[in-house]
Amino acid sequence: MTLTNKTYQPVQSLSIRATADLPAFRFINFAGGLCVADSRALGVTDCAHVDGDLASVVSLGTVAVETSGAVTLGADVSANADGKAKLTLSSEIVNGRALEACSGASVIRIKLLS
Repeated sequence: MTLTNKTYQPVQSLSIRATADLPAFRFINFAGGLCVADSRALGVTDCAHVDGDLASVVSLGTVAVETSGAVTLGADVSANADGKAKLTLSSEIVNGRALEACSGASVIRIKLLS
């Protein structure tokens, strides 16, 4: 997926050993893999990494993230089973807040929350 007309401001990036192939713009867990549904994210990848690489993960600031469906402006977002952003249900862990809206699967900017 390409990033068109999206700017973001990473404040902090961390390096972590990838424990799987990591696509760009996905939530990454603290063990170096893709986040699963309702899990806390270390951050978001801004480029793809292969298993075993030292992966750069944006952990603070604003970043682009791939969504699995519609997201409204200002909404809380969580990780789905593939590390994509989705609207947060009431009991789920919030990983960010949408700075853009989309009507279906897309790439949007979010503000990461810790």
